[in-house]
Amino acid sequence: MTSVDDLDLMSLHPFELGRDEEVFARLRDERPAHWNDEPDGRGFWSVTRYDDVKRVAADHATFTVTEGTQIADRRAEGSGARSIHHVDPPDHGPLRKLAASEVRAAKVKKLEPDITQVIDDLLDEHVGTGEFDLVQKISAQLPLVMIGRLLGAPLEDCPHLLRWTNQMASEDPDYSEGPETAVRARDEVFTYFRALEEQRRACPADDLVSALTAAELDGVPLSRGYLDAYYLILMVAGNETTRNLLSGGVLALHENPAAWDHLRAHPAAVRVGVEEMVRWVSPVLSMRRTATRDVELHDRTVRAGEKVVMWFCSANRDPRAFERPEEFRIDRHPNEHLGFGWGEHACLGANLARLEARLFFTRLVERGLRLEVTGDARRLRSNFFRGIKTLPVRLEQA
Repeated sequence: MTSVDDLDLMSLHPFELGRDEEVFARLRDERPAHWNDEPDGRGFWSVTRYDDVKRVAADHATFTVTEGTQIADRRAEGSGARSIHHVDPPDHGPLRKLAASEVRAAKVKKLEPDITQVIDDLLDEHVGTGEFDLVQKISAQLPLVMIGRLLGAPLEDCPHLLRWTNQMASEDPDYSEGPETAVRARDEVFTYFRALEEQRRACPADDLVSALTAAELDGVPLSRGYLDAYYLILMVAGNETTRNLLSGGVLALHENPAAWDHLRAHPAAVRVGVEEMVRWVSPVLSMRRTATRDVELHDRTVRAGEKVVMWFCSANRDPRAFERPEEFRIDRHPNEHLGFGWGEHACLGANLARLEARLFFTRLVERGLRLEVTGDARRLRSNFFRGIKTLPVRLEQA
């Protein structure tokens, strides 16, 4: 057996194979504060237990986001300004509020008829058509259309949003030729949204681009950098998280057919069931902070300036926080998972992701449709997003 000292979370094979929990179980039990060397980097600490992840996420004074939120030391932002991901309180709150008001629960709920229509159209298009790829045809399309509408991007431009998201979300060889791919995609995103921005300045609409171009921070319009950073985070987060939640949720139900039976017998249980899908899938695997001072974690000293990575996927399988966490329990309640993060930087679009997932599985049940997985999932090669690249399925009327 590999020594716990040699467990390497930069190795992407366990994530690609869907077997990373074997690594995290050992780290939680044997090395809850784990040092990891990093190729071409300075290394990082990992925290894998539920309480430790919450502690790091909640203590911005000790664990700052200003040095980056991904493991690697890079930021894909525009003209120097920081996104909401890279700003600590008290500056974070006013900046986050600019978009948070557009995706608050009450406003998102007004989108329910639109979301339901998009779902029904997608289901109508594929029911009874034989085998197809759930990710390409449905899981990617639903959040793509909705985030496009929220941002104000025309429907015909949505395929570009999907391509840019894939290229920036990971360096999986199916999407990327290396770091330069993400840089090129970022620049294309900036060019696209700057053009859309000019249209909205001339003719405002009820969308996020209009809201952000008209927004002010401390009485001053948002700088070029703030706008660029916001477009990136809204586009990637708005697509990637929900896509992976839908795909991963379908796979979890396939692997636990009694859960499908439970939802069909109790349609109102979908709301609770979606929370278990979020816990189980953990669409965002990890986020990083940087220590601002020396701090002790499980008798190990984290030095000021060292990186600390929170593994939400591991926290969500911690038996110290969940009863029988290794089981997918569609009726799990309470379920205080960390699938949307924790603290000031919890997922901005959680309300939208929950609503899209709830309506998707509700419409499957209400319409008496059977969604059958017919082959193996191909997983994203990433330790940042829990992604599924392809998932073959059939959709039939029961």
